[in-house]
Amino acid sequence: MSIKVKNISFAYDKTKVSNEAAAAEHLKKRLEKDLSSYTNSTGTIYILTSIRLFGQKRNDIDILVVGLLNNFRMSNLRINGLGLISELNISSFIINIELKSHPSSKVAREGYDYIVTYPNDPHHNASQQCKEAKFSLVNHLEDQLDVKLFIYDILWLNGLSKEDITEMRGDQMDNALPLDFSFKDMMSVILQQAIDVTRNHTQYRLDTIKGGKTVFDKIIKLFTAKREPKGLTKKKFELISQQSTDIEKIRKNIGDKLTIVKGRAGTGKTIQLLQLAFFLANEDNAKRCMILTYNNALVCDIKRLIDYTPMPTKVDGRTVSIKTIDSFFQSLMRETGVISVPLSPTFSDYKYQYEAKLQELNDYVVKKCSSEDILTLKDMADANIDWDYIMVDEAQDFTDLEKEILFKIYGPKRIIVADGVDQFMRRSERQLWDRGITDDLVWKPKTMELERRQKANLVNFVNAFAKKAGLDWNVRPNPELPGGQVKILPTFNTKHFKELKNNCLKSKCENYDILMLFPPSRVEIDKKGNRKFELADLYNKVGIPIFDGINNQLRTTYPTKDQCRVYQYDSCRGLEGWCVVCAEFDELIQYKMNIVEVDDTVLGFDRDLAKKKIVYLWSIMPLTRPIDTLVITLKDPNSEVGKLLKELANSFEDFIEWGF
Repeated sequence: MSIKVKNISFAYDKTKVSNEAAAAEHLKKRLEKDLSSYTNSTGTIYILTSIRLFGQKRNDIDILVVGLLNNFRMSNLRINGLGLISELNISSFIINIELKSHPSSKVAREGYDYIVTYPNDPHHNASQQCKEAKFSLVNHLEDQLDVKLFIYDILWLNGLSKEDITEMRGDQMDNALPLDFSFKDMMSVILQQAIDVTRNHTQYRLDTIKGGKTVFDKIIKLFTAKREPKGLTKKKFELISQQSTDIEKIRKNIGDKLTIVKGRAGTGKTIQLLQLAFFLANEDNAKRCMILTYNNALVCDIKRLIDYTPMPTKVDGRTVSIKTIDSFFQSLMRETGVISVPLSPTFSDYKYQYEAKLQELNDYVVKKCSSEDILTLKDMADANIDWDYIMVDEAQDFTDLEKEILFKIYGPKRIIVADGVDQFMRRSERQLWDRGITDDLVWKPKTMELERRQKANLVNFVNAFAKKAGLDWNVRPNPELPGGQVKILPTFNTKHFKELKNNCLKSKCENYDILMLFPPSRVEIDKKGNRKFELADLYNKVGIPIFDGINNQLRTTYPTKDQCRVYQYDSCRGLEGWCVVCAEFDELIQYKMNIVEVDDTVLGFDRDLAKKKIVYLWSIMPLTRPIDTLVITLKDPNSEVGKLLKELANSFEDFIEWGF
């Protein structure tokens, strides 16, 4: 009879010894030594290292210790709220261990927190990071297994001795442990956090994993199962790793010139940015890259993709990260003292507040800061400002203030932009990134014209739609992507969902690859201002599993289960799906016609025609999201856009189904 200690590492490169793996092996040997004397006890303790969570704030877990023991008792332990007890029966526990290997010269205790120093983050709160990782684990277990368990946390300062920690904290107990600690030390620390100790008369018991071996096995299976990308995610994953002559040409100029990649929707601009970011952040180059884009939906989509890749996301080295434009500039505002608390996008005057504070930031950074001031700012600020390269997606939508700030902090040579030509969300005037920069300091690869997303029939449909609407739009179909279909229907129901699902399964896609877009009329707002998709409960009830991306409480996360994505039309830029549902498309057109603003001060200006062109150009954005199948529903087939679509259905009967 004995207790087994198993060490499993999830490092992507098994040929290299990571700091976490080396520490875990040290811990394994120590636990085996300490537990060898408990000959009448049985059970298993797993030490899991380099775990990657999905859809959580902290997605990298250094070390997770999960134990299930039988007939195991320890004496003379001090428990929070109970004092010193003579004996404790330990049945199960889960411990998150945040590993920091800094020497004592780079560790300080401020209040109750431990602060460590990194080259790009001189004041990093390790205690806070440890807590955030713990709560991410709690949320992950609840999300994936529907179990809510208390997880203990330990900050393992394995560059420090016991004397070093004692000198910092005195007689105070906290969750920090030195290089060499025993199983009893580990238990003593977590028992200061204990809420799972139960008492039956004089017997005390620690049993964190409610449900015993059944739940224990599910937890181990969850963390040891290899998660593979599927469907479109897998294809994107493979594309990022591919080499191409286009990427090779761009790479040669990075760091020497401002790089501007230009192309319309579906020509592959975002994938090129990702390819470049991952190249710059690989182990040979070890750069820190930040991707900036317009909306939270696309941020979540790319985060999900990054979470499948062997890319570190920590503060202490190479990484690829992504933020919305507003979020990034707000972080700069906080670091420079322009704001003290984040501006809330739920405020009715958010746009005005953001622009006013952006002007303040520009006045300070661009007009007052010297080069030395910028370097000092990077050294003093958190790691969310210290980036080697900035990649800007949909760069045509940037304001002059935002561009000037980026140029001042990072320099044009460290910026790579993807210009979407004519898809505007935040402004109607194109941003010219090379304005004021000499030609020899700008690299512009040939404009990307070949469609790389949509199948040929869909490209022809969008081109014809644009021509009917009087728009200057034309994308060249890709001869390597034949096929594609369009369905124009009065409604979208379970029958149609099953058809799309079967289509996806045949193409090795998943529910995630079904994207549904709805107009604002389908947004339900409660008394507290919380927003959600009004048909969410109904869809799930009738067998259409959805992730409600309209729900403001989920706006910064992505689905971790096999669900279709639902968003408002305004959040669709940059997204794609194997199948896309553009629901109540005529209502979207009318909504945009009601809110769009045009300058009608010019003599002879046809205001209605100008509005129509702006709205129909915008409407091409959702129509260019699908790869294989586009479903359009109409409330009124006799509306102006309904009649336009009917004409197209008559012209392209081979691949457009008119369901009225």
